[in-house]
Amino acid sequence: MLDFSNTGKLQKLYARHTGQNDMPDAVRKQLDVKEAYWPETLISNAPFVIFDTETTGLNLEGGDRLLSLGAVKIIAGRIHMGDAFYELIDPKRPIPTSSIFIHGITPGIASARPHISGVLLRFLAYIGSDVIVAHHACFDMKFLNCAMRSCFGFPIQNRVIDTALAAAWIWRMEKAELIDETSRDTRFDAVAAHFGITAVDRHTAFGDALSTALLFQRFINILNRNGVKTLRQLVRIAGV
Repeated sequence: MLDFSNTGKLQKLYARHTGQNDMPDAVRKQLDVKEAYWPETLISNAPFVIFDTETTGLNLEGGDRLLSLGAVKIIAGRIHMGDAFYELIDPKRPIPTSSIFIHGITPGIASARPHISGVLLRFLAYIGSDVIVAHHACFDMKFLNCAMRSCFGFPIQNRVIDTALAAAWIWRMEKAELIDETSRDTRFDAVAAHFGITAVDRHTAFGDALSTALLFQRFINILNRNGVKTLRQLVRIAGV
């Protein structure tokens, strides 16, 4: 049964923010996300969207915005490279040189790309009702939800998993006191190295999404061995 109170709230937020009553199909699907979530679904069978972002900088409150968004799907434990997502975004603001050195996205490249609203519509259609996954997900979600509220009046409704939290839980299960202290560093490069993942195309949204997918794929098996088998259990240890 649909949660009509939540559905009605989101519709009102959208109408108040945009001045329109008719939602695009991709946005309308967000109304059904919470009802589509089945907490007893086995992680080994569930669909996930693993994503990453690049931004103009780290200061959202200071005006930094999304520059690119990349994602891949894991379904029943397998990465589906043939169904990937990658978009560059015109941030409608300057890109600091210090950021360009990291991700290589210049103003000339970004200014020719679409506005965030169109990219978000395609991203919402891509993720559907799936659980979404990122490393240090709070950072990415902060920028994504700022864009969502700016364009549509409400944040993304999908469940969110953080692979950094999952890594910390796994280390505790592995009796992390026996592991070198530096191995508990939850920065992506440190976690990837600990679990034998070779990162590809670092500091591009798609490359980092794919590397995170490889890491999460490894985690699915480790979590299953340690009794974390359902989405409910996964959200309990690594949900954002």
